[in-house]
Amino acid sequence: MATSAEVAAHAGVSRSTVSQIFNGHEHLFADATVERVRASARELGYRPSVAGRTLVRGTSDIVITIIPDVTFNPRLRELIDVVTEGLASAGLTNLLRFAGSGDSLHDTILGLRPYGVVSLAPVPPALRKRMLAQGVHLIEQSTAQQVAIDRAIGQLQARHLVSAGYESIAVVLPAEAREQSFASPREEGVQQWAAENGVHVLPTLRIAMEHSDANAAVRQLPTDSVGVAAYNDEVAVAVLAAAVYQGRKVPEDLGIIGIDNSPVAHATSPSITTVDYDMKFSGQEIVKTLLRAPEASLDPEAEFDVERRLAIVRGGSTRSS
Repeated sequence: MATSAEVAAHAGVSRSTVSQIFNGHEHLFADATVERVRASARELGYRPSVAGRTLVRGTSDIVITIIPDVTFNPRLRELIDVVTEGLASAGLTNLLRFAGSGDSLHDTILGLRPYGVVSLAPVPPALRKRMLAQGVHLIEQSTAQQVAIDRAIGQLQARHLVSAGYESIAVVLPAEAREQSFASPREEGVQQWAAENGVHVLPTLRIAMEHSDANAAVRQLPTDSVGVAAYNDEVAVAVLAAAVYQGRKVPEDLGIIGIDNSPVAHATSPSITTVDYDMKFSGQEIVKTLLRAPEASLDPEAEFDVERRLAIVRGGSTRSS
């Protein structure tokens, strides 16, 4: 196995530089230097001593990603995969824990003495204070930033439905309480855009993911020219199945748009029109921020960039504009 001295010689830097980069101080060096050292380490097969790094830094090589208590869908898994891959390239191991684990979550975080915590859910102030006191790198996406993104998604759904010629819009959300932190701002985004553009919005419908609930919801919709802004692709599929069962004409009289661009959206007939967002970009931003400073929020400009990366993936469930 290669030594840090060999990596230093290969990268054209000092051994101290290699040590600092692999011990959490890469923010002290130019990006090009950090990348050159990491590339040399990969090429030579260098792996820093876990025990040594823990002694030097006072933290382990573990990063804990806290996942919000929502459905673990393929797109969330994609984000986790990007973060895990990025951390691995920096010599870090990603462990997942769900938010809402209570004291066991606190004990796990403090007991493992992780290098960092990536929280996709709000962190209690007391736990945040204790983590930072231990030198843990903490990355949080602010609630305000997440709300802004979800509202932008809802606005994009409404804009697409109206551009496709639907005269009114109905928002369909899941009934599960755990989904509401994302569902509510998406609903607000639809309503806000519709109000600003003089579009009629029907009362919001909430369904359990059951055939009877989706059927009951579709029966409440007008018989012609209504667009459904669904919470995600799974809800969109449930609405589509109920509409087909009832003999509704999709997309002529009833348009449906989901969110996530998940595999299920492409498996139906007609396929689901959906909103896609760039998970790779989001994951890379999380890793860059984690490695930059002990306490940092995701760059608001980067979050705005995520909003700009939202895109409509056209399926057969809405009319052609």
